[in-house]
Amino acid sequence: MIARCNSPFLRDVWSVFGVPLDAVSLDDAERAVRRAVETRERLSVVTPNLNWVMRALREPRAMTQIQEADLSLVDGAGVVWLARQLGAPIPERVAGADLFDRLRRRVPGLKPIRVFFFGGRAGAADAAMATLNGEDGGLIGCGALNPGYGPVDDMGAPVVFDTINRARPDFVVVSLGAAKGQDWISRYQGRLEAPVICHLGAVVDFVANTVKRAPPWMQKAGLEWAWRIYVEPGLWQRYLMDGWRFLGVVPNKLWVTQRDFRHLDPAGAFTAEGLKTSDGFEITLSGDAIAPQLEPLRPVLQRAVAAKGPVRLDASGLGTFDTSAMGLLALLKSRLVRSGRTLQIHGLSEPQHDIFARMELMPRRAVSGVSAAPHETLTQGVPAE
Repeated sequence: MIARCNSPFLRDVWSVFGVPLDAVSLDDAERAVRRAVETRERLSVVTPNLNWVMRALREPRAMTQIQEADLSLVDGAGVVWLARQLGAPIPERVAGADLFDRLRRRVPGLKPIRVFFFGGRAGAADAAMATLNGEDGGLIGCGALNPGYGPVDDMGAPVVFDTINRARPDFVVVSLGAAKGQDWISRYQGRLEAPVICHLGAVVDFVANTVKRAPPWMQKAGLEWAWRIYVEPGLWQRYLMDGWRFLGVVPNKLWVTQRDFRHLDPAGAFTAEGLKTSDGFEITLSGDAIAPQLEPLRPVLQRAVAAKGPVRLDASGLGTFDTSAMGLLALLKSRLVRSGRTLQIHGLSEPQHDIFARMELMPRRAVSGVSAAPHETLTQGVPAE
């Protein structure tokens, strides 16, 4: 299930330590992009791989940028494995390059999607545009702009947005390096008229044929990272560091979270109630907040975002829960933080609190074994454990 942008809580989204991931297939992602192009509804897409997830666990800003996106595709075998270990039914890896290739297919009865390339190596964007325009496919290159290698602040001049908007793109492909590119999108996507935007750094090179993509068998085997190091040796340090950090996440976050989930006590049928108050919004959860039972929660969260003031969540009646519930609450948190509001959670047991903390929904307790305070307030991301 992929929600429209004005209904984020309809997404089938799951949390990996605060990083929201949509349980969708490549077909689902393609339909979402084509629908956004047709309706002109904004769709910001992110494609978290292991590097993105490890960075989000260290940098609250990076975490927030992923949480603010409208669709989060699992691009990385390690992230697929990690999500499934936490119970997320991720059907397959959905790489950004695969989504772009799928859109290149001509669909009878549909107009080609107009693509604008922003960034990339010198000459790569122009070459990619020429490649697309030499095909009788589903994508048309309508423009390219290379802003150079300066800071993001220097890439926000009005002439940049005027150039992109005059090209009338349906899809803006950003290629500035993952951190800088997502920062640019987060800051400036509101200045663009194109409905779809996504950072797809390597895609520009793949289409331009300046970098060859891994053979299909390596992609399917989860070894595309090894091919990337082979063709771009400069990446080895980044992959080594990400792999080392990932090895630390498994015992320090994954295994202890799985242990804490086993200590949760089932409480039966799930209910979610929302009440607008004079100074904010109250949410009361009761029962087991697991994926098959979460429908009552979705409209309550939507009402909470539409209200004013702090949101207070009473979890004293909460039993067990899964990372789908955590994913929905991550979306709530990000939208509250964006508008300067707070999320206040109380009534959690010790194992519940620890899971909420690892999912970036609560501050961590200073001393292990100390009960959670009656109220905990979250206004921004918290450091990873």
